Amino acid sequence: MKLKQLLLVICWLGTQVWVSVQAQDLKQALQQFPDLKEKPAHEVLVLGSFHFNRKRDGSDVISKNHLDITSKENQRQIQELVKKLKKFKPTRIAVEWRPKHMQRLDSLYKKYQKGQWKLGKHESFQLGFRLAKMFNHAKLYPVDNRPPQLPSVNKLEDIEKYAASLDQTKLLHAYDKANKKYNGYLDNLQTKLYVRDYLLLLNSPKNTTRSKQLWLTGLVNLGVGDSYVGADLTGHWFQRNTRIFVNIRHLAQQKNERILVIYGNAHKWILDELFEAAPDFKVRQLSEFIK
Repeated sequence: MKLKQLLLVICWLGTQVWVSVQAQDLKQALQQFPDLKEKPAHEVLVLGSFHFNRKRDGSDVISKNHLDITSKENQRQIQELVKKLKKFKPTRIAVEWRPKHMQRLDSLYKKYQKGQWKLGKHESFQLGFRLAKMFNHAKLYPVDNRPPQLPSVNKLEDIEKYAASLDQTKLLHAYDKANKKYNGYLDNLQTKLYVRDYLLLLNSPKNTTRSKQLWLTGLVNLGVGDSYVGADLTGHWFQRNTRIFVNIRHLAQQKNERILVIYGNAHKWILDELFEAAPDFKVRQLSEFIK
């Protein structure tokens, strides 16, 4: 064998050895990867709900139609739903109230426990109070938070003019048609589904994904350079929900906590994702308990 050919063979063999070593190194690196393999100590179930009482609906998209929560059939279904949720065995129930209103929440719950107050329409009452009483809970936990908007958003007087000034009008409205169709579809179903099926729909993987897309299309892209109005508005939503997540986490004060979170449906996707990233929590879903 000529010297040149011999050198090529040696180089080729050396390359194969190097590749083998590299592959072995990667395999070992993955095996030794510092994962968080902690066994979840707690469980959380985020029940995404429409607002049963329209007068307290603070959403930007307020339903034109509305499911009558007080109808005989819906009241029957709510009671059945609460019985199904009993299987989750919640140790604590968190609701969409701000901590500053804790005294009123406690007062109403105590009156309800004593049979001195007829349940109001709010989902915290219809679902939360009923289930808390069933387990003889001493209280429910208000975990909401409303952080202030960033100056970049507060200074904006006309979002359409701002978009036009950046030549971003088309980008701002890119998903308007699709998002309006989605909101209109959910709105229309409120007059066609009973409460059980409507809540199952809102908590389905399909709706959770679509709800996330609503936040990350159109508006989020508005802004450029040193002023990111759309990104700041979306970031504000993440900030609010991260604070809510922390408030809920602090409720896990004993072993094997099972926390039921009753919140507006728009919060579900992000709270689920936050808890899925928390190794000490196992995320449960409504469909596991209501077939």
